[in-house]
Amino acid sequence: MKSTGATVALLLCVIFITPLWSQPAAPPFKPALLVIDIQNAYLPMMDQQDVATGMEAINELIGVFRKHDYPVILVYHHELGQPLAPGDPAFEFPASVNILESDPRVIKHHPSAFTKTNLDELLKAKGVTSLYLSGLSATGCVLATYFGALDRAYETVMVNEALISPKAEYTTMIRNITAGWPLSLVALSMDILAAPIESLESMSDEKWRTEFGITAPAALNQMGYVMMLKQRMPDAIVLLKANARLFPDEANCFDSLGEAYERNGQNELALINYEKAFLKAKDKNDANLSVFEINFQRLKEAKK
Repeated sequence: MKSTGATVALLLCVIFITPLWSQPAAPPFKPALLVIDIQNAYLPMMDQQDVATGMEAINELIGVFRKHDYPVILVYHHELGQPLAPGDPAFEFPASVNILESDPRVIKHHPSAFTKTNLDELLKAKGVTSLYLSGLSATGCVLATYFGALDRAYETVMVNEALISPKAEYTTMIRNITAGWPLSLVALSMDILAAPIESLESMSDEKWRTEFGITAPAALNQMGYVMMLKQRMPDAIVLLKANARLFPDEANCFDSLGEAYERNGQNELALINYEKAFLKAKDKNDANLSVFEINFQRLKEAKK
């Protein structure tokens, strides 16, 4: 079972559009980071609470992408007819941002970084399939770029802590309506998706805890569902098997693993795990007992 309301909404949307098991395989995972409009001229117009936390998060996020040698693309806004233009110090990003001369730069004149720019061509040339968005304003240019990316079929993620708005409560609203990811989950997903499946399958429980920092079931559970959405079913099963092993008393871990097996056509293993989830939930009087029971009974009946 999914861990968060946002994940539930996203998955239900995908399921009702077309069954996950009938979708074509997703393209290889190749992400890029967009750092949008964090220019010296615009930062003073934003909520300074957002600026303080957002700029720190953006630098950390850039580090995550550098670690795996994924593209970091810098987006600058130039309002046509206005004096602020390339070459003006106010046009540039603050010196504290860890950008490189080699980072591609896109200059836009409209809210979306895709409108009348070469961004789409640049991403296609680099084989990018997934976009992670940061910068300002979450309610303006970042949001416009988010929808522009979705329109062009990129897997698109807002990074919660790396968003900046004129008011902090606006940022929270955008995080919620776009089902943004926390930075910790982005970093974890990059590490996991960059690792060969064989290394994940043989990884010890201790390494899961120390190398990936898995101390609660929610992170791997959510990553398992991310893998299902990407049609990487073997990866999803490996992650959810590890989660069930790390947290053997958590009924939801077994229910999620059961779902992964079922979507992969392995109904015998799905039924075994649905039953484990149901029995563990029954022993603990789990609030989600009815959900686990429905899954167990449904597959049990289908087997007859």
